[in-house]
Amino acid sequence: MLIDKLTRMIRILIISFILLTGSFQSINSQNMNYNCAIKRSQSNTTEKLSHLRAQMKNLGLYAYIVSSEDEYIQEYDTRQAWITGFVGPIDTIVVTLDQAVLWIDRQYWIQAKNELDCANWLLMALGEPDVPTVSDWISKKLKTMSIYNKVGFAAQFISSNLLSSLKYSVTLNDVSFIGMDELIDQIRLMTQSNPVYVHDIKFAGITWENKVEIIAGLIKAESMDGLLIIALDEIAWLFNVRGSDISYSPFFQAYAFVYANQTTHLWMNESQLTIEAKTQLKNVTIRSYGEFLSDLNVIANNSNINKIWITRSVSQSILNNIPVNKRFIAGSPVQRTKAIKNSIEQKGMRDSSIRDSIARVRHLAWLENEVMNDHRVNETQAAERLEFYQSQEDYFKGISFSTISAVGAHAAVIHFEPNATIAARITKDQIYLLDAGAQYLDGTTDVTRTHIFGTSTMEERKAYTLVLQGCIDLADAVFPVGTYGRQLDILARQSLYKNFMDYAHSTGHGIGHFLSIHEGPSFIGMGYSSLDIPLAHGMVFSDEPGFYLPDSFGIRLETHIMVQNYTLEDNYFNSMTQFLHFEPLTFVPFDRNLIVCEMLTKTQLDWLNWYHAKVRNTLESAQRLNADELNYLIKTTEVISC
Repeated sequence: MLIDKLTRMIRILIISFILLTGSFQSINSQNMNYNCAIKRSQSNTTEKLSHLRAQMKNLGLYAYIVSSEDEYIQEYDTRQAWITGFVGPIDTIVVTLDQAVLWIDRQYWIQAKNELDCANWLLMALGEPDVPTVSDWISKKLKTMSIYNKVGFAAQFISSNLLSSLKYSVTLNDVSFIGMDELIDQIRLMTQSNPVYVHDIKFAGITWENKVEIIAGLIKAESMDGLLIIALDEIAWLFNVRGSDISYSPFFQAYAFVYANQTTHLWMNESQLTIEAKTQLKNVTIRSYGEFLSDLNVIANNSNINKIWITRSVSQSILNNIPVNKRFIAGSPVQRTKAIKNSIEQKGMRDSSIRDSIARVRHLAWLENEVMNDHRVNETQAAERLEFYQSQEDYFKGISFSTISAVGAHAAVIHFEPNATIAARITKDQIYLLDAGAQYLDGTTDVTRTHIFGTSTMEERKAYTLVLQGCIDLADAVFPVGTYGRQLDILARQSLYKNFMDYAHSTGHGIGHFLSIHEGPSFIGMGYSSLDIPLAHGMVFSDEPGFYLPDSFGIRLETHIMVQNYTLEDNYFNSMTQFLHFEPLTFVPFDRNLIVCEMLTKTQLDWLNWYHAKVRNTLESAQRLNADELNYLIKTTEVISC
C-alpha cells in the first residue's frame, strides 16, 4: 500500500511538532469520545506494553514513536499489529510511560474497535473534528522536568526522506529526538520460535546456489562488489526457505548480503532453522539478527569493497553505515529475477490455481444452497467455510491475506474486513463480493468474484457487465515484447470510462510463487514507477477491475493471468516481432445472473464462452467435485447467448 504525498507531509508536520514541544500535562481520557469499548474479540497487550515501557525507562524515554513506514515493504510489517492487537493499517503509534495511542483512517474504525486492545490503547480517527492530532495530544504529555523527557524512534524503520525533514526541528529545539534499535522487535525476537524450513526443489525449480550465481552475475555486470537484500520475499526466494514470522506470508525476519564472488551472508535467528534448512544453508555465513548493523559497518568499510548495491527503500540506519561514495542505489536484481517464474514455478502457479478454483466452486455450490434455502450465513462464516475447503487441497499452508467477504454496502468498501461481532447476513437480493486467496507450497492465489443469489437491479447488472468487459479485454490482450503494464491499464477501464465510471485502485499486481500476493516491480495500473520493467514471459498478475457505489454495492472481478509468448503458425509477412498474451490461471465462473449479454461485443462474448468451457473442462477432469458441486459447475458454465 502506498502512502500519498499529502499523508506523508502531514505525518512529517505532526512528528516535527513533537520536537517543538516543551511541556506536557495530563489529559483525562474519560472525558474524551475517541476511546473504544472492551470486547472479548480484542487482544490483551498488557504484558507486551509492560516490556516495552521497561525498555523505554532504561533509555530515559517518555515517548516512543512507531512510524507506519517499514524497512522491508509496508505490508510485511506486523510489529504494529503485534503491539496493539489491530491488524488493519495504522498511521502512527505513540507509546508513553502511562498511555498508548494510535491514529487510523476512519474507514477502519469499526474493525479497530473490534480488534484493538481497548483496555490499554486509545483509538483516534485521523481528521475527525473532536479528535486531537498526534501533536495536540503529545504536546500535553511530555514532562520536561522529568528524567524521562526524550522521544525515541526506530532508526531502521524511518526513511531517510522523513528523517531529513525532521532534522531542522531538532536543531532548533532542545527536545531530544533519539534514533535507536527497534524496541518492539527486540521484545518479539526474544520469543520468536517459528520454524524456517526448506522450500523443496520440486517446487522451487532451481537450487539456491544457482539463484545466487545468477544474482552474482548481475552484480558483476554493474561492477558492484556486493548486494544488500532487505526485502523478506527476496530473501526467502533466494535461499529456497520459508517461514511464518509474517501473517499470511511465508517469510522470516532477516537481512542478506551477496558478494560478487557468490559468497553469502544471512542475519537471522538461527535457532529458527530446521535441521534440513541448516544443512541446506551450510555454506552460508549466518549471524545473529541483532548484529546486522555492526556487521554491515565492517563490510562497508572494508578497503576491498568499493561499491555496494542497495535499493531506495533502505532505512536511514543502513545508509549511515555505508559511506556515500560506496553506495549504488537502484532497483533490486533479485526482485526483477524473481518476478519471472521458471518453468517449474509456472507449473506450480497453474496447479495451485486449479486446486484453489476447485475450493472456490465447492464453496459457491454450498453457499448458494444455504442462501437459497434461507439458512443463516454471515460474512465471517462464509469466509471460514472457504478456508475449510482450501485447507482440504494439497500443499495448503494457510490463507494469503485476510479474506474480504462483503455483502451489500460492505462490498463498496474496497478493503472491507468482516468481523464476527458485526458480520452481515448474506441474503438472496444483495450483492456479495468474495476476495480471498491461499498459500500453497507450489503457488500463491488471490481471486475475487462478485455474486447475486436472487434478484439484482439493473444498475447492479450494468456495473457488473462493465467490469466484466474490462476483465475480458485485458485478459484477451496481445502485445509486443517491451510493453509495460501501465500501457495496458486502459483496456480494463475503457468500458467504465464510457459510462463516467472508474475504480480507485490499480488493475493488476504481481503475484509471487508461494511468496507475497503483491509482487513487484511490474504492475498493471495508471501510475508510473522508475522501478517498473516490461511484461515478460513467466510473470503472473491479477486482472481485477471494479466499481464501487458508496453505501450501496461493490463489484470486483479478479483473475490470475500469466504472461506467455504468443505465436501463430504463420506470422504476418514472416514478422520477427515477438508478441505476448495472457494465460488465465483462475477457473471460477462469472455470475451469469449479473451479465447483460447485449452489452457484450461478439469478441467479449466469444471469450466468455471459451473461458467457461475451459473452467468446466479443467475442473471436471480433476474429478474432485461431488454430484451437487458438479451440477453447480455445469449450470454456471453453460453457453451464454443473447
